Amino acid sequence: MKQFSEKIYLKLIPPTEEDPRSLQKRFVEALEEDGYPDAKLTLRALRSLERACIAGDYGVTAEIVLFDGSIQVFGVEPGDMRSSRFGIAVDYGSTTIIMQLVNLNTGEVVRQASVPNGQHVYGTDILTRITYAMEAEEHADDLRNATLESFNALLEQLGEESGVNLHSLPVMIISGNTAMVHFLLGLNAWTVFASPYAPVTMNPGWMWGCELGMDFEGAVYFIPAASNYVGGDIVSGLLTMDFYKKDGLGVFFDIGTNGELVIGNRDFLLAGAGAAGPALEGYISRYGTRAKDGAIDSVHISDSRLHYTTIGNARPIGICGSGIIDLVAQLRLNGWINIAGELNPDASDQIIFIEEDQQYAVAYASAEESESGEMLYFSQTDIKQYLETKAAAHTMVDCLLEAVGCEEGDIDRFYLSGAFSAHSNLESAIAVGIFPDLPREKFTLIANSSLDGARTLLLDMSRMEDVERLSEEMHCVQFASIPDFLIRMYAALFIPHTDMNRYPSIVNHLKKAGLPV
Repeated sequence: MKQFSEKIYLKLIPPTEEDPRSLQKRFVEALEEDGYPDAKLTLRALRSLERACIAGDYGVTAEIVLFDGSIQVFGVEPGDMRSSRFGIAVDYGSTTIIMQLVNLNTGEVVRQASVPNGQHVYGTDILTRITYAMEAEEHADDLRNATLESFNALLEQLGEESGVNLHSLPVMIISGNTAMVHFLLGLNAWTVFASPYAPVTMNPGWMWGCELGMDFEGAVYFIPAASNYVGGDIVSGLLTMDFYKKDGLGVFFDIGTNGELVIGNRDFLLAGAGAAGPALEGYISRYGTRAKDGAIDSVHISDSRLHYTTIGNARPIGICGSGIIDLVAQLRLNGWINIAGELNPDASDQIIFIEEDQQYAVAYASAEESESGEMLYFSQTDIKQYLETKAAAHTMVDCLLEAVGCEEGDIDRFYLSGAFSAHSNLESAIAVGIFPDLPREKFTLIANSSLDGARTLLLDMSRMEDVERLSEEMHCVQFASIPDFLIRMYAALFIPHTDMNRYPSIVNHLKKAGLPV
């Protein structure tokens, strides 16, 4: 597979008084003879040329980068260094930035590391960060610098762990949503969210790391977006699946801080995005928490008692997204709540009345069990908020299916990606009505399709044809413009739905348990 970065070993003829051609000319001519015409040396490469020639007895390795259609010589090393080739793939998320060091010869992921996106100190959500950036001119620099610090920390960490100098590697592929890319480039991200929804750029293309202010000397490529809301992270994710090349109907749903959805096949691709993520990731409830040590990540009910596990087997500090999905599903499947999500205080003594809130709640960890020494619970209000978010996710699928004239049964493959999909129980997600009740073999769970796509492109530049098609031919819709979106959402506020015929596996379970459907 042809890649954006290659290493070519050259044996140069040393200069003599009879042949005093410059080292640069000898080097460029040797590259041309090897099939790389019109190569241009970067200043970095030119400065290393003489030392490499002398140290390698004029046997040198040229490290080239196919930079935006041109051949750029990025570095020159003494001897044959073709066995040592590395590149970087990045998932640039609004919450977390994940970086992989990839062996370009073998495709192996040598090391992976992640850090919280440094922008979070200026707002946990993108709109808050945009508002901050608009308050003063220097605030945009704050966001950009926070991002650069996060990238540089990852470059340093992976370098220490692997023994590879990541700062001097030739290529980095970045996958991120449109707003995140604007922050890193120092562009006005408000253009992404404000009418007429025309971002400054959706395809920044190639640039050198030093142009970005990054402690990285190589070339950086940003995977392009399809629209203001359907970003490069979704285009990247689609590279890891092939339904857009087949006749059958495929669905790709990436749930993170937001939810992005793509439906289609080889003939068409329809995409949309909505705020379907925060509650599904755990950011609701007085005791909701992100996935970290002590977060309750799974729940089940047996012998009329609620049981849980925590990340790291630590004392519970709260409940994260995967735990909430299990909790709501288990409450419904065991009759602790009804189809409308209303708690039944007669079902268990773990359903208690919270005097200060004047509402019922299910206590999932006692004061003696919890890390804080206070009882942890999920209230009736929490359930209501959760159902509103899960209804939005369900309705997104419904609306796009109708827009293309299809039904749930027409779906051949359903791909789920994001931290939510990677760590949550699929059966629970279907039980609460987030996803349709399809045969389970139709589902494919992908931990991080955005990162996988960036690595896929890093290893195979021929996939640029797919990137261009996906970013240019995908039709994107705004769910807010769909007239009956809110009406459809109301029908999906129930567990799993008002139309129980759409969820036969849940109906069967409830009947076997002797519970009302």
